[in-house]
Amino acid sequence: MKRRTKTALIVLISVAILSMAVIFVIGLRVAPEKALLKIMADKVDLQIKNVHYTEVGDAGMKWEITADTARYLKKENLALFEKLTVRVVMKDGQTFLMNGDYGRLHTESRDMEIDGNVGIVSGNGDRFATDRLRYRNAARQIETDRPVVMENANFRISGVGMIFYLDGKKITLLSQIRASSRLKEEAK
Repeated sequence: MKRRTKTALIVLISVAILSMAVIFVIGLRVAPEKALLKIMADKVDLQIKNVHYTEVGDAGMKWEITADTARYLKKENLALFEKLTVRVVMKDGQTFLMNGDYGRLHTESRDMEIDGNVGIVSGNGDRFATDRLRYRNAARQIETDRPVVMENANFRISGVGMIFYLDGKKITLLSQIRASSRLKEEAK
């Protein structure tokens, strides 16, 4: 009798250990999936890594957006980007390359904001730097109310606030304007 009891006890303990092992392994497989699902905010409809988006606008402008990540919020008609680069090709072929840490594209109006270490480089080599800019699609203009520096091979201009009209290729600095010529610096 003792032998049957010992055998039954060993079988029962083995089944219990095996059951716990199976539950533990299944739990490991399920837990990471739940954790991954909770990483995305409840309001996010779509999240993508290594994004490349191209659009040809109504005015013949071509947009190419590349970003490390993008999130789309359908209810807000909003796309959020991290570490983005925006390449704009105008109807006449002139290009502008804009980059920054974060971006927001309002999908209905096509207005966009770029924040953090913002840079713009034109096809002819003009460079702009600021920490925030807005693109207004209806007016075809880029604007900022923050400090901005513009430079090329010939000059460096800084100021606070800028409006850049893409269609007319006209730039207006709004205040605290300072300029220096690179030609004078090279002559020294």
